[in-house]
Amino acid sequence: MMESLDNGVDGLTMLNHQVAGHSKFGNIPGFLMAKNGRIYKNISHDERGHREECFYKSVFSEEQFSGLRSFIPMYYNTIERFGCRYMGLSDACYGYKIPCPADIKLGTISYYSGDSESRVKVHKAKPTGIASSLGFRFLGATVYDRKNETLHKYDKVWGLSFTLETVVQQTSVYFDNKTKVRRDVIPSILRQISALRSYYVSQSLFWLCRSSLLVVYDGCESNSTATVKLIDFAHSSSQDIPSDDTKVEVGLESLIAILELIKDNREDEWNCSTDGTINITRDTIT
Repeated sequence: MMESLDNGVDGLTMLNHQVAGHSKFGNIPGFLMAKNGRIYKNISHDERGHREECFYKSVFSEEQFSGLRSFIPMYYNTIERFGCRYMGLSDACYGYKIPCPADIKLGTISYYSGDSESRVKVHKAKPTGIASSLGFRFLGATVYDRKNETLHKYDKVWGLSFTLETVVQQTSVYFDNKTKVRRDVIPSILRQISALRSYYVSQSLFWLCRSSLLVVYDGCESNSTATVKLIDFAHSSSQDIPSDDTKVEVGLESLIAILELIKDNREDEWNCSTDGTINITRDTIT
């Protein structure tokens, strides 16, 4: 019988602010949350779980990856609960009164040469929305409705509804608390994404596939800070890097361009061709 989480096991409870991914594997929690600012992510029993755990351990033990550490959740330890192993990571939502997280998948493709033929076929058949052109799509988001004092959750179906014509307006929904658009948190987000992009395009130590950006800001209007972290490394690697290019930087550049427009209240200036080509000035992405 699985240990009950009603009163918390060793102070652990079910994660209550997850916006995408598996919340459970059968009766086994996908994520646990501690009161000390840590979350615990279930390590799957297959190659994906092993790959992600190895990725985190490499980044936080090998000096060559020191530049990456500030862009991903801190790795603390691995524990065992319910007969499963869990990675202890820093919680990006910790410290926010009303955390509003968004999970944004990066890359124009979600498969690579190391995938099996059947897996490539499955991923090619999946709808990708704007990702194939702009290199990103929302998998989920939580937005605080200040007018009604409630949280509204958007799922991957919402993310797939984005089009090249509506992507700026639909992205701004993530910042709309029904009384105003939270443009005040966007500069903090832009600084972090821009820094990540600069680091990512200048390195050759690791390779990303099916990774996401986790963006969090506070629904409480007195706080204009935000947190941006790269997450999900089950298909990424710091070893045996394939020659495939999933165009993660395309997603980062597209997000920068879109967020700049929303920040400056210039959404109507968005211009994107049918093949996803957009004009991004050097000043915007440096």
